[in-house]
Order: sequence, then structure tokens, then C-alpha cells
Amino acid sequence: MISLTKRGFTLIELTVAIAIIGILATLGWSGYSQHMLKARRAEGRAAVLQVLLQQERQFSYRHSYHAFAPGAAQTEFKWYSGDRPETSAYSIAAQACDGEDLRSCVRVTATPGGALVNAAYRDEQCGALYADSRGRRGADGNDCW
Repeated sequence: MISLTKRGFTLIELTVAIAIIGILATLGWSGYSQHMLKARRAEGRAAVLQVLLQQERQFSYRHSYHAFAPGAAQTEFKWYSGDRPETSAYSIAAQACDGEDLRSCVRVTATPGGALVNAAYRDEQCGALYADSRGRRGADGNDCW
């Protein structure tokens, strides 16, 4: 006697399984991308605060803060937020506060993406993060610190 039992899956069953996997992956990707965005912002904030700490050390030795731009080779300050420039989310710069000079106030700014760091990174919600030696901090967007 010949057994006619079927083995395997039908095309409809495979299609439903693939659709469910696709929906779950889409939901997972959304949560993952939000988590990575928050992690990159934390990287930028930490870099700004680290440079401000170095600036205070600079001020205690030389009685003046130090301005620098991203990519500056002649500076002891780290101008990128991560371990390496090409994988960093933010480029870091320092300049005198508005209306003041470097002997009284410095403002450190972390700008997302750019030519010298990971150019693919964007943060439309927050934009640039900044803090100064007077204790003021903020961002181009809202609720970013």
C-alpha cells in the first residue's frame, strides 16, 4: 500500500510565516533605531562634558580657555566624540561664549555628523549639543539633555 501523506509546508503557510517575521522585524528595528539614537546623544553629551573638564584644567594652568575646531591637529583636546573620528557621531569644537573672550567663558559644541566624523549620522530632533563653562547647556532641539 502506498502512503500519500504530505510532508512540508504549503506556499500559503510559508507566506504567512514570512509576513509575521517581517512585521516583527519592522517593530524591532524601530525600537533599535531609537535606542541607538539615544546612545549616540549620550556619546555627544559625554564628549562635551569631558572637553569642558579638560578646559577647566587648561584654565587653572594658563588662566584662559582654549578654542579649537574639529580636525585640529595642534590641540590636546579631543575633537570627536567616539573612539575614532570615522565612527564618531559628533565633532567637537570650542569657542568663546557669545559676547565674551576665552579668559572668562568657553562654549563647547558637539555637532552631529559631518565630513570629519560619521557623515551618515543625523539627529534632526536635537541637532547640535552644547555646554559652557558657566554651567549653561542645551541643544538646537528640545529635551535633549
